[in-house]
Amino acid sequence: MNRMYSCILLIEVASLLMPLIASFAPSSLIAAPLQTSKSTPRIRRYSLLQSHGTNLIAANGISKQTFNETICIDKDESQLLNGFTTISKTNEATIDNSPTGELPRHIAFICDGNSRWSKRQSLPKSMGHAAGADRVINVIKALQRYLPSSDYSDDVSVYHESSSTQSTSTEHTSTTTTTHHGTIEYCTLYAFSTENWSRSPEEINTIFKLMERIAIQYRSHESVKSGKIQIDLLGNLEDERIPPGAKKELQRLQSESRDACNKRREKCGNSTNILTICLAINYGARADILQAAQKLAQAIASGELSPNDIAAMDESEISKRLCTAHIPDPDLIIRTSGETRLSNFLLWDAAYAELYFTDLLWPDFDEEALEEALVWYGKRKRRFGGRNE
Repeated sequence: MNRMYSCILLIEVASLLMPLIASFAPSSLIAAPLQTSKSTPRIRRYSLLQSHGTNLIAANGISKQTFNETICIDKDESQLLNGFTTISKTNEATIDNSPTGELPRHIAFICDGNSRWSKRQSLPKSMGHAAGADRVINVIKALQRYLPSSDYSDDVSVYHESSSTQSTSTEHTSTTTTTHHGTIEYCTLYAFSTENWSRSPEEINTIFKLMERIAIQYRSHESVKSGKIQIDLLGNLEDERIPPGAKKELQRLQSESRDACNKRREKCGNSTNILTICLAINYGARADILQAAQKLAQAIASGELSPNDIAAMDESEISKRLCTAHIPDPDLIIRTSGETRLSNFLLWDAAYAELYFTDLLWPDFDEEALEEALVWYGKRKRRFGGRNE
């Protein structure tokens, strides 16, 4: 079976290389689009191509050895990938329909479809998660362009430009919702849900190994070290099922990026443009609401809240005890893969979020798809229960 799989890949590689060899130098990095049908719009191919003297994954700069160690949980898969490198589409077409209307201050993604993507490409699930991680990187790079600061230019490397930065803490209550924002300041990514523990141990191990490796890579990136990007972790990272190595590196990335951002604010002022990327890991909205209610009950039982306080309390008593208390409610939630549900994601926070669903699988959600979603959002009339008269 492994020999047959290898032969199929080699034949496919040859068929992809032949029409491109005339227009690309031997050292070029090639991104080959997959032939699409009406039912699979804009599906892109992360083709396995022979390495022409480079050991980098074009989309993120990880060495081939690191990629194999991180992604290939099976020895035979590692052997299969030996001598190949994954190439993603890095030169996406210039988009003419850039959003000109209102932008969401907080955009959130349910990054769904990695496994289905790998199945369509006849690749292992591990490759689907790798492609999904690459898409996270490219989407965040695109989001940084909406910050009104010249700091975010193309000098950022293709790989590590994918973290985030935390601006000043924002009170999380529904009463502070506003309707006009000129920049995207927050992005939340549903990386691993409380329900994902039902997956196979092998797949879970792959996902956390990938998170650990990316956390290590991000930490040394210039945008993180200079305080332009901050990572914020949401969810229960005290769960003993989370591999210690992944937990350590994720928390270290969060701490170091936060410190760098604070230093940058001290130097440049609180008006400094920073993009905060919230990674929801071992996160479930119901569990978050439950722990907030438990904290509230404890405050009542301990006498912190008096009977008069209880009678006068509003929903903010729950909001400020959520793990998302320091960030604003999401304005736009995007879910890929054709599913039309929230899947226990930001249920309390999403009360007035605009919901955008696309049939594209997450690894195929490119910059064009992002801009289409932002254009759609800019045309929405957000009334928050009132009327625009």
